[in-house]
Amino acid sequence: MKKSILLFLIWFLALSAQAGTNLQVFYDFGSLGTLCPNQRSNRVTTTVELFYPDNWGNTFAFMDIDYSLRSELDPRNTPFMAYWEIARCLNFWQNSVVKDLSLQVEYDGGLGVGRQGDGSLFGYGINHAALFGLNYCLHTADYKNIFNFELLFKYVADDENMWRVKRDGKWIRQTGNQVPLQFTFVWTCLDFCKAPGLTFSGFADIWGVRQNEKQSFVFISEPQLWYCVGQWFKCPNLHVGTEIEFSYNFTGAGFMCNPCLGIKWCFD
Repeated sequence: MKKSILLFLIWFLALSAQAGTNLQVFYDFGSLGTLCPNQRSNRVTTTVELFYPDNWGNTFAFMDIDYSLRSELDPRNTPFMAYWEIARCLNFWQNSVVKDLSLQVEYDGGLGVGRQGDGSLFGYGINHAALFGLNYCLHTADYKNIFNFELLFKYVADDENMWRVKRDGKWIRQTGNQVPLQFTFVWTCLDFCKAPGLTFSGFADIWGVRQNEKQSFVFISEPQLWYCVGQWFKCPNLHVGTEIEFSYNFTGAGFMCNPCLGIKWCFD
């Protein structure tokens, strides 16, 4: 498990070196509201993020790795979770009247390690998710404010989109998610509130799931506020900031709020 995470990270960093890339390091103060106990523990998260535009559209990807600090439910001698997403927008009509509309394909997935009551470790997977649909981008003339709206069909392998009912003493698998769609809103605002070096960015996702034989939904949003402190000493790569993680029915039933503090280094 540890070898797989390390090799995957090396590959991802090699890919990131070819594009506009940043590294974020967050200290998570612990979540409030969730019923999932390990989400209430303090931890550190690193994020490698890239965005690469080209003549056929653009590619966006990121990878999160979580490190436990004091949780009894997570291993302390190894990263305990790795998750990544990669999305490709296809746009062959960038000079037409519908230049802001793109086709999008996306993959999400990951893996993790947990600790059982007897202290032994176990591995788990974050199921494959395949998405495709439309991406619509709005921006100001100077590109300081960019807003993306995405409407995607979402298929999560096996248990998220499938459920079982018992009929005549037999378990029968049926399609469970009645609304297999995801809506995503992504934004970036440079010089936010006319403050040079201040950036307000983030995303919000909402999608349908089947939970406990009932149709439900998941919501997650992670707004970030970054300030370029490096501009004061000729190092514009360095930023400090905060992220607030909001979610509903994500990694545990109910509402969750997780404040974080972090630093960011932009490589381009």
